[in-house]
Amino acid sequence: MSGDCVIAVDIGGTKIAAAVVPHDQPTTTLFHTTRPSRALEGGQQVLQALKEAIAETREAAIAAGYTPQAIGIGSPGVINPDTGVVQSAGVTMPGWSGTDLRGELRQEFGLAVAAHNDVRVMGLGEAIYGAGKGLQDVLFVAFGTGIGGAIVQDGQLRQSPHSSRGELCYLICEDPTGGVDGMENIGSGTGLAASYRKRAGISDTSVDLREIMRRYHDGEALAKQVLDENLTAVGHCLANFINAIDVEAVVIGGGVAGIGAPIIDPLVAGIRAQLLPPLAELPIALATFGQEAQLIGAAHLGRTAAA
Repeated sequence: MSGDCVIAVDIGGTKIAAAVVPHDQPTTTLFHTTRPSRALEGGQQVLQALKEAIAETREAAIAAGYTPQAIGIGSPGVINPDTGVVQSAGVTMPGWSGTDLRGELRQEFGLAVAAHNDVRVMGLGEAIYGAGKGLQDVLFVAFGTGIGGAIVQDGQLRQSPHSSRGELCYLICEDPTGGVDGMENIGSGTGLAASYRKRAGISDTSVDLREIMRRYHDGEALAKQVLDENLTAVGHCLANFINAIDVEAVVIGGGVAGIGAPIIDPLVAGIRAQLLPPLAELPIALATFGQEAQLIGAAHLGRTAAA
Protein backbone atom coordinates (compact mmCIF):
# COMPACT_ATOMS: atom_id res chain seq x y z
CA MET A 1 0.00 0.00 0.00
CA SER A 2 1.25 3.46 -0.87
CA GLY A 3 0.18 6.83 -2.19
CA ASP A 4 -1.25 10.10 -0.97
CA CYS A 5 -3.99 10.12 1.63
CA VAL A 6 -6.07 12.29 3.93
CA ILE A 7 -6.47 11.89 7.67
CA ALA A 8 -10.23 12.12 8.20
CA VAL A 9 -11.66 12.90 11.64
CA ASP A 10 -15.12 12.64 13.15
CA ILE A 11 -15.40 14.62 16.40
CA GLY A 12 -18.29 13.66 18.66
CA GLY A 13 -19.46 14.49 22.13
CA THR A 14 -18.24 11.16 23.51
CA LYS A 15 -15.47 10.05 21.15
CA ILE A 16 -13.16 11.14 18.36
CA ALA A 17 -12.72 8.77 15.42
CA ALA A 18 -9.96 9.13 12.85
CA ALA A 19 -9.00 7.13 9.78
CA VAL A 20 -6.83 7.20 6.68
CA VAL A 21 -8.62 7.68 3.35
CA PRO A 22 -6.42 7.08 0.28
CA HIS A 23 -6.73 9.58 -2.56
CA ASP A 24 -7.33 6.77 -5.06
CA GLN A 25 -9.94 5.03 -2.86
CA PRO A 26 -12.14 7.88 -1.61
CA THR A 27 -14.72 5.63 0.08
CA THR A 28 -12.19 3.37 1.83
CA THR A 29 -11.26 4.10 5.45
CA LEU A 30 -8.16 2.49 6.95
CA PHE A 31 -6.30 2.39 10.28
CA HIS A 32 -9.20 3.49 12.45
CA THR A 33 -8.31 5.22 15.71
CA THR A 34 -10.66 6.30 18.48
CA ARG A 35 -10.21 8.41 21.59
CA PRO A 36 -12.66 9.57 24.25
CA SER A 37 -13.35 13.20 23.38
CA ARG A 38 -13.68 14.24 27.06
CA ALA A 39 -15.96 16.98 25.79
CA LEU A 40 -17.46 17.90 29.16
CA GLU A 41 -13.96 18.66 30.47
CA GLY A 42 -13.63 21.60 28.07
CA GLY A 43 -12.38 22.57 24.65
CA GLN A 44 -8.69 22.15 25.44
CA GLN A 45 -9.21 18.53 26.42
CA VAL A 46 -11.04 17.85 23.15
CA LEU A 47 -8.25 19.54 21.21
CA GLN A 48 -5.62 17.43 22.96
CA ALA A 49 -7.53 14.20 22.27
CA LEU A 50 -7.93 15.31 18.65
CA LYS A 51 -4.19 15.85 18.24
CA GLU A 52 -3.45 12.45 19.78
CA ALA A 53 -5.88 10.67 17.44
CA ILE A 54 -4.43 12.42 14.38
CA ALA A 55 -0.85 11.68 15.44
CA GLU A 56 -1.59 7.98 15.90
CA THR A 57 -3.39 7.76 12.57
CA ARG A 58 -0.61 9.60 10.76
CA GLU A 59 1.98 7.21 12.18
CA ALA A 60 -0.04 4.21 10.98
CA ALA A 61 -0.39 5.76 7.52
CA ILE A 62 3.32 6.48 7.17
CA ALA A 63 4.25 3.01 8.43
CA ALA A 64 2.04 1.51 5.71
CA GLY A 65 3.67 3.63 3.00
CA TYR A 66 1.06 6.35 2.68
CA THR A 67 1.86 10.06 2.54
CA PRO A 68 -0.67 12.23 4.43
CA GLN A 69 -1.43 15.40 2.49
CA ALA A 70 -4.20 16.94 4.55
CA ILE A 71 -6.53 16.67 7.53
CA GLY A 72 -10.31 16.82 7.07
CA ILE A 73 -12.59 17.30 10.07
CA GLY A 74 -16.29 17.09 10.87
CA SER A 75 -17.13 18.72 14.19
CA PRO A 76 -20.24 19.61 16.18
CA GLY A 77 -21.16 23.27 16.13
CA VAL A 78 -21.21 26.05 13.58
CA ILE A 79 -17.83 25.97 11.82
CA ASN A 80 -16.59 28.70 9.50
CA PRO A 81 -15.20 26.64 6.60
CA ASP A 82 -13.11 29.55 5.33
CA THR A 83 -11.16 29.90 8.59
CA GLY A 84 -11.66 26.56 10.35
CA VAL A 85 -12.82 28.34 13.51
CA VAL A 86 -15.68 26.98 15.64
CA GLN A 87 -18.10 29.91 15.76
CA SER A 88 -20.50 28.34 18.25
CA ALA A 89 -21.09 24.99 19.93
CA GLY A 90 -23.83 23.47 22.06
CA VAL A 91 -23.93 22.63 25.74
CA THR A 92 -22.46 19.18 25.09
CA MET A 93 -19.18 20.82 23.95
CA PRO A 94 -18.40 23.48 26.59
CA GLY A 95 -15.42 25.65 25.71
CA TRP A 96 -15.32 24.40 22.12
CA SER A 97 -16.58 27.66 20.65
CA GLY A 98 -13.69 29.81 19.41
CA THR A 99 -11.34 26.86 18.76
CA ASP A 100 -9.16 27.52 15.72
CA LEU A 101 -9.03 24.01 14.27
CA ARG A 102 -7.14 24.97 11.13
CA GLY A 103 -4.56 27.08 12.95
CA GLU A 104 -3.94 24.59 15.76
CA LEU A 105 -3.62 21.53 13.54
CA ARG A 106 -1.63 23.19 10.78
CA GLN A 107 0.89 24.33 13.36
CA GLU A 108 1.02 20.88 14.98
CA PHE A 109 1.22 18.72 11.85
CA GLY A 110 2.25 20.99 8.97
CA LEU A 111 -0.60 19.77 6.76
CA ALA A 112 -3.47 21.46 4.96
CA VAL A 113 -6.57 21.44 7.19
CA ALA A 114 -10.27 21.73 6.32
CA ALA A 115 -13.11 21.66 8.85
CA HIS A 116 -16.89 21.89 8.73
CA ASN A 117 -19.97 20.98 10.75
CA ASP A 118 -20.31 17.23 11.27
CA VAL A 119 -23.70 16.85 9.56
CA ARG A 120 -22.61 19.01 6.61
CA VAL A 121 -19.59 16.76 6.19
CA MET A 122 -21.74 13.64 6.40
CA GLY A 123 -24.06 15.06 3.77
CA LEU A 124 -21.13 15.89 1.52
CA GLY A 125 -19.92 12.29 1.68
CA GLU A 126 -23.37 10.93 0.81
CA ALA A 127 -24.04 13.46 -1.95
CA ILE A 128 -20.76 12.88 -3.78
CA TYR A 129 -20.07 9.18 -3.20
CA GLY A 130 -23.22 7.65 -1.74
CA ALA A 131 -26.97 7.88 -2.26
CA GLY A 132 -26.71 11.21 -4.10
CA LYS A 133 -23.83 10.24 -6.40
CA GLY A 134 -24.12 11.75 -9.87
CA LEU A 135 -26.66 14.40 -8.87
CA GLN A 136 -26.06 18.15 -8.79
CA ASP A 137 -28.46 19.35 -6.07
CA VAL A 138 -28.99 17.19 -2.99
CA LEU A 139 -30.57 17.86 0.40
CA PHE A 140 -29.22 15.61 3.14
CA VAL A 141 -31.16 15.31 6.40
CA ALA A 142 -29.74 13.54 9.44
CA PHE A 143 -32.00 12.19 12.18
CA GLY A 144 -30.15 11.30 15.36
CA THR A 145 -30.26 12.66 18.89
CA GLY A 146 -30.80 15.92 17.00
CA ILE A 147 -31.69 16.88 13.42
CA GLY A 148 -29.32 18.52 10.98
CA GLY A 149 -28.95 19.03 7.27
CA ALA A 150 -26.67 19.83 4.37
CA ILE A 151 -27.30 21.32 0.95
CA VAL A 152 -24.81 20.07 -1.63
CA GLN A 153 -24.69 21.73 -5.04
CA ASP A 154 -22.30 20.81 -7.85
CA GLY A 155 -20.28 18.64 -5.48
CA GLN A 156 -19.82 21.39 -2.92
CA LEU A 157 -21.49 22.47 0.29
CA ARG A 158 -23.45 25.61 -0.43
CA GLN A 159 -21.90 28.24 1.78
CA SER A 160 -23.72 31.06 3.51
CA PRO A 161 -22.66 34.36 5.09
CA HIS A 162 -22.98 33.04 8.65
CA SER A 163 -22.18 29.33 8.11
CA SER A 164 -25.65 28.28 9.30
CA ARG A 165 -27.14 26.97 6.04
CA GLY A 166 -28.59 23.53 6.75
CA GLU A 167 -29.57 24.16 10.39
CA LEU A 168 -32.88 22.40 9.92
CA CYS A 169 -33.38 21.75 13.62
CA TYR A 170 -34.78 25.25 14.10
CA LEU A 171 -37.53 24.99 11.46
CA ILE A 172 -40.90 25.54 13.13
CA CYS A 173 -43.01 22.41 13.05
CA GLU A 174 -46.56 21.63 14.15
CA ASP A 175 -46.61 19.75 17.45
CA PRO A 176 -49.22 16.96 17.31
CA THR A 177 -50.06 17.62 20.97
CA GLY A 178 -50.82 21.27 20.22
CA GLY A 179 -48.94 24.42 19.24
CA VAL A 180 -45.63 24.49 17.42
CA ASP A 181 -42.01 23.72 18.24
CA GLY A 182 -38.62 23.34 16.58
CA MET A 183 -38.35 20.33 14.28
CA GLU A 184 -35.65 18.79 16.47
CA ASN A 185 -37.98 18.77 19.47
CA ILE A 186 -40.62 16.91 17.46
CA GLY A 187 -38.72 14.36 15.38
CA SER A 188 -35.23 13.72 16.74
CA GLY A 189 -34.47 10.74 18.96
CA THR A 190 -34.61 12.87 22.09
CA GLY A 191 -37.66 14.75 20.79
CA LEU A 192 -39.62 11.57 20.08
CA ALA A 193 -38.80 10.21 23.53
CA ALA A 194 -39.83 13.44 25.26
CA SER A 195 -43.08 13.54 23.29
CA TYR A 196 -43.89 9.95 24.23
CA ARG A 197 -43.22 10.57 27.93
CA LYS A 198 -45.41 13.68 27.84
CA ARG A 199 -48.32 11.79 26.29
CA ALA A 200 -47.86 8.82 28.60
CA GLY A 201 -47.75 11.08 31.65
CA ILE A 202 -44.40 9.74 32.84
CA SER A 203 -41.18 11.48 33.84
CA ASP A 204 -38.82 8.50 33.84
CA THR A 205 -36.07 9.52 31.39
CA SER A 206 -34.95 5.90 31.07
CA VAL A 207 -37.93 5.57 28.72
CA ASP A 208 -35.88 6.58 25.71
CA LEU A 209 -36.29 5.90 22.00
CA ARG A 210 -34.86 2.40 22.36
CA GLU A 211 -37.52 1.55 24.94
CA ILE A 212 -40.22 3.16 22.81
CA MET A 213 -39.17 1.02 19.85
CA ARG A 214 -39.40 -2.07 22.05
CA ARG A 215 -42.95 -1.08 22.98
CA TYR A 216 -43.73 -0.34 19.33
CA HIS A 217 -42.67 -3.83 18.29
CA ASP A 218 -44.73 -5.27 21.16
CA GLY A 219 -47.76 -3.63 19.56
CA GLU A 220 -48.31 -0.71 21.95
CA ALA A 221 -50.72 1.80 20.35
CA LEU A 222 -49.21 4.90 21.96
CA ALA A 223 -45.72 4.15 20.68
CA LYS A 224 -47.04 3.81 17.13
CA GLN A 225 -49.17 6.93 17.48
CA VAL A 226 -46.25 9.08 18.61
CA LEU A 227 -43.97 7.89 15.81
CA ASP A 228 -46.64 8.24 13.13
CA GLU A 229 -47.95 11.65 14.18
CA ASN A 230 -44.62 13.27 15.04
CA LEU A 231 -42.78 12.09 11.98
CA THR A 232 -45.64 12.94 9.64
CA ALA A 233 -45.58 16.47 11.08
CA VAL A 234 -41.82 16.66 10.53
CA GLY A 235 -42.33 15.40 6.97
CA HIS A 236 -44.82 18.21 6.31
CA CYS A 237 -42.31 20.75 7.61
CA LEU A 238 -39.47 19.33 5.52
CA ALA A 239 -41.70 19.38 2.43
CA ASN A 240 -42.20 23.13 2.81
CA PHE A 241 -38.43 23.56 2.94
CA ILE A 242 -37.91 21.27 -0.08
CA ASN A 243 -40.55 23.17 -2.07
CA ALA A 244 -38.68 26.40 -1.37
CA ILE A 245 -35.17 25.27 -2.31
CA ASP A 246 -36.00 22.69 -5.06
CA VAL A 247 -33.44 19.86 -5.17
CA GLU A 248 -32.91 16.78 -7.34
CA ALA A 249 -33.08 14.34 -4.43
CA VAL A 250 -33.36 14.05 -0.68
CA VAL A 251 -31.09 11.69 1.25
CA ILE A 252 -32.07 10.69 4.78
CA GLY A 253 -29.48 9.40 7.22
CA GLY A 254 -28.47 9.30 10.87
CA GLY A 255 -28.88 6.74 13.62
CA VAL A 256 -32.61 7.28 14.15
CA ALA A 257 -33.31 6.97 10.42
CA GLY A 258 -31.37 3.72 10.54
CA ILE A 259 -34.13 2.19 12.67
CA GLY A 260 -36.03 1.71 9.43
CA ALA A 261 -39.69 1.56 8.46
CA PRO A 262 -41.27 2.79 11.75
CA ILE A 263 -39.33 6.05 11.27
CA ILE A 264 -38.97 6.30 7.51
CA ASP A 265 -42.50 5.38 6.40
CA PRO A 266 -44.43 8.18 8.21
CA LEU A 267 -41.63 10.66 7.52
CA VAL A 268 -41.61 10.04 3.77
CA ALA A 269 -45.42 9.94 3.64
CA GLY A 270 -45.49 13.33 5.35
CA ILE A 271 -43.00 14.78 2.89
CA ARG A 272 -44.83 13.50 -0.17
CA ALA A 273 -48.20 14.72 1.10
CA GLN A 274 -47.02 18.34 0.97
CA LEU A 275 -44.70 18.45 -2.03
CA LEU A 276 -45.68 20.67 -4.93
CA PRO A 277 -46.93 18.79 -8.03
CA PRO A 278 -43.68 19.27 -10.02
CA LEU A 279 -41.81 17.53 -7.17
CA ALA A 280 -44.24 14.61 -6.85
CA GLU A 281 -41.68 12.07 -8.10
CA LEU A 282 -38.75 13.53 -6.16
CA PRO A 283 -36.33 10.72 -5.22
CA ILE A 284 -36.07 10.22 -1.45
CA ALA A 285 -33.28 7.78 -0.60
CA LEU A 286 -31.71 6.33 2.51
CA ALA A 287 -28.04 7.07 3.18
CA THR A 288 -25.52 4.53 1.92
CA PHE A 289 -22.57 4.80 4.29
CA GLY A 290 -24.02 5.32 7.77
CA GLN A 291 -21.53 6.95 10.14
CA GLU A 292 -18.70 6.30 7.68
CA ALA A 293 -20.15 9.12 5.57
CA GLN A 294 -18.63 11.67 7.94
CA LEU A 295 -15.11 10.30 7.48
CA ILE A 296 -15.62 10.03 3.71
CA GLY A 297 -16.92 13.60 3.53
CA ALA A 298 -14.15 14.91 5.78
CA ALA A 299 -11.56 13.27 3.54
CA HIS A 300 -13.10 14.98 0.52
CA LEU A 301 -12.79 18.34 2.29
CA GLY A 302 -9.16 17.57 3.06
CA ARG A 303 -8.33 16.58 -0.52
CA THR A 304 -9.88 19.82 -1.76
CA ALA A 305 -7.81 21.82 0.72
CA ALA A 306 -4.60 20.10 -0.39
CA ALA A 307 -5.24 20.55 -4.12
